[in-house]
This record gives sequence, structure tokens and C-alpha cells, in this order.
Amino acid sequence: MFTSASCLKIVSRRAWHTASKPDECVNVHDRPVALFPFVDILLPARAMTLNLTTYPPVISLAPRPEAQVAYALVTIGARGGADSTPLNWAVVADASRSMRIPIVSEEQFRDLVRGSGAHEVLVDGMPVWQLAGPVPEAIRALAPSALEHTARALHNVVERLEGNDRLCLIACAEQARRLATGGGARRNELVAGIAALRTVQLGEETDLAAGMRLALEELGAAQGGRIILLTDGFTRDPEACVALARVAADRGISVSTLGLGGEFQYDLLMRLADLSGGRATFVRRAEQIPAAVSAELDAARGAVARTLTLEMRLARGVALRYATRLAPDLTPLEWESDPEGRQIRMRLGDLERGASVRLLLEFLAPPEPPRPPPGGARLRLATLAARAGAARADADILGHYAGAAALPAAIRAAAGRASIARLQRRAAAAVATGDTAGAAGLLQIAAARLRDLGEHELALAALREAEALAATGRDTGLGARELTYATRRLGLEEAEGQTGDPE
Repeated sequence: MFTSASCLKIVSRRAWHTASKPDECVNVHDRPVALFPFVDILLPARAMTLNLTTYPPVISLAPRPEAQVAYALVTIGARGGADSTPLNWAVVADASRSMRIPIVSEEQFRDLVRGSGAHEVLVDGMPVWQLAGPVPEAIRALAPSALEHTARALHNVVERLEGNDRLCLIACAEQARRLATGGGARRNELVAGIAALRTVQLGEETDLAAGMRLALEELGAAQGGRIILLTDGFTRDPEACVALARVAADRGISVSTLGLGGEFQYDLLMRLADLSGGRATFVRRAEQIPAAVSAELDAARGAVARTLTLEMRLARGVALRYATRLAPDLTPLEWESDPEGRQIRMRLGDLERGASVRLLLEFLAPPEPPRPPPGGARLRLATLAARAGAARADADILGHYAGAAALPAAIRAAAGRASIARLQRRAAAAVATGDTAGAAGLLQIAAARLRDLGEHELALAALREAEALAATGRDTGLGARELTYATRRLGLEEAEGQTGDPE
């Protein structure tokens, strides 16, 4: 550790680097005119309804004596009036030391180096800049930290709160503390809480589970709500966070995560969001925090169906191998099931106006039944039920043992995207266990499949990550996170390109 000099925390295109001494650190980064009177007419809102479709209508299966893979595309949409449920939010803001480090411009950095000198050193394998003297107060005053950008984002949210909305602000580091709770009629309390966020001292490290636990308490026993989790680093107990995300999902509470910079646990943040039906957002630079938080508020205001779930009952002998959300974002999904694995539930989160959720389900279908009728046996592989509030839609997935046909183009394209998402998830898991060589190999395969999709820039990014892992045993930090979140956004492209039936 350094005791006599100041450190600079560098934000480059590759990574965010932590510094050894928080008090002396900075970041470096790159209307129409009406021609006649009119009268407002209040029309009754239409009840929201769900629609659920599957493709293909009947899956062609080979008449084999062994199990075989079967694919189905599932699309869920909503029609009717907009949801008017008030917001019930708990914002958990990482207030650890890394969020407090001032962010300086390139010019300010050069002035600091000229004034006191600096050299690059390694601290626990991470490059940081060490200054020979303290950071001048004049530069500190002009260099906002990530936490100050977070405060600005929260002020924007408070200004947009309506009368029945409820917002709880929680600061989290080694401990978690509620700073304020209020709504559209109690803005002053929230403003005071935001001011306290800038100065509260809760330790140097981060325990996100403590913040999530307090957020669940503050949201209350009523079903519904959302936790917004913002962090730039690592947490002490990732598995505790996963367990709390499952508790949130059981209560209809989604967890939306915002990961900042290049050193946060992106695999954990995405898993927390996916388990609970929340959104996962990558924030490359601290000044993008207000826009990211505003987008979360826009998404909440635009929801027409909240806490959407898909329930599935599998026929005997049928197993669900994989489930991948294709839109609005691309990600492998986890699910809940009974001990036999036949009753399944997936948490899909809120459904925004004009949007739909598209899934690819991969089943293991049983062998052809004995003594099939002429023309081949037919089997209901699964019954589906989509639910959101009082709305429900049902569909069946059917199979026909009349001879395997070539996979439809829409299924092939969806399976290709799903395999890329799974490869990246497996690569992240391999890195977490120290198998960097295995992770590099998985990313090389993902790069080839990205090229097949015509995603040449993402393919090159995957290859760069594979090369870095093979050569150094580490990912590139910012590059790895950009690659992962950009791959998730392939789901948006899939949704925008989808019109009507798949074929």
C-alpha cells in the first residue's frame, strides 16, 4: 500500500482500475396549431389482454425409438389500456470508495502530471497512476465523481415523481443505510437524502446483498415493485445476491442492474436481472448514469403488463433443456420447477407498450409412442400459460411423429443466436473458476458464430477477449463488458426485424 503519495484511478477504453488510496485518487476518461375548438373526452380504459403464440404450429418429429431435440418459438404480447400502477422503487446506490473518486479530463490529468509528477505502478496486478503530491482542491471541485453523477440522476427522478409514486434511496458499501423514503408529495425528504448520499461513510468495500436486503424490507409485503441496483465493482457475497433476487421474484419485484465501467461483476448483475425479470444496463462512463436511470423510469412508465410470467406443464417424458429470451434482449433464462421438472415458471418482467417477448424453447421430446396410428402419433409436448395480473393467455406446443423435416429458417436463426448467448455465459463462468483457457476456446467458437450472423465487429471483439485470456489470464475489463452487453442487444435487433409470423 502507498502511504505518502497520491494515486490516480484511470478510466481508459480498456478498463477501470482501482487505486490504493481513495482520498487522493482521480479518474481519467476519455406544437401543432388547432384551427377549431376541441373538447377532451374521457374514454374508459380497455382491460389489458395477453396474446400467446407458438411456432411452428406443429413440430415435426422423427418416428424414432429414442429421445430427440425439438424447438419452439414463443411470442407474448399485450393489448389494451396502459398500466397506471404507481411506481414503487428502491434505489440501491454503491457508495464505496471507488464511486467517490473524482473524474478528471485528459487536460486536467496532464496538468496534474506537470505539477507534481506521476508514474504508473501495479497494485494487485492493476495499473494505477501514483502522484507525487495531493490532488489540488481546485481540480477536485471541477471533477465530479460517479456518486455525484448518481445524485444528479436521482434529482431527475424526483422531479418526475407523481403523487402516489414511492421512492426509497439506499446507500450501500460495507453496510447499507436508508437515506430517504418519499413520493411526489414528499420531495423535500428525498432531496435531503440525495444530499446525504454524497457524504455518507459506510466503509470502503461493497456488500450489495445488504443493500438488496434492506430494499426488500422497504418495498414492503405488497406484491410488485422494482429495485434499481447501481455499482461499479465487486461485492462480497454474490450467492447471497442471487438468493435475494429469487426472493424478489417470488414477491413480483424485479431487480434492474446498472453496471458502471470495466471492473464490475457483469455476469452477476445480468443474472440478478434475468432471474427477477429486470433490465440489465451497461454504463460505460459515469456521465451516462442520469440517462441510464431515466431510461429505467421511462420503461416503468411505459409498462402495460407487469410481472409477466410464463408457466409451463410438460407431458410425461418431455424435458426442457434450454430457454433463451430472444427479445427484447438476448439472454439465457433460468426457471423454477417442481421436483419432477414438469411444472415450470419463468419470470419475464414488465412488458412495455408495443413490445413483445420472444423465447426459444429447446425440448427433449420422448421416443415415438408404441403402436402409432396411421399417419403418425401426435403428442401435446407442453401446455403454456402467460400471466400478468388478471390477464392470461394459453397455448399448446404440439408434436407429430410423421418424419423429421428441416428446421424452419426462423428456428435456425434463433438457435444460432441462443448458442452465442450460452457460449458467452459459459465463458464467463469458466473465467470465474480460473479456467481461462477454456473460456478463450468458448469465445473463439462464439466469434465464429457471430461472423455467421454477419456481426463482424462483435466477432472481432470476441476474438480479442479470447486472445487476452489466453495470453494474460485476464479479460480486458471494459472490452469484455462491452462485448457481453452488445450481444444482449442483438435481441433488440431481432425484435425490430420481426414482423408478423416467423415464416
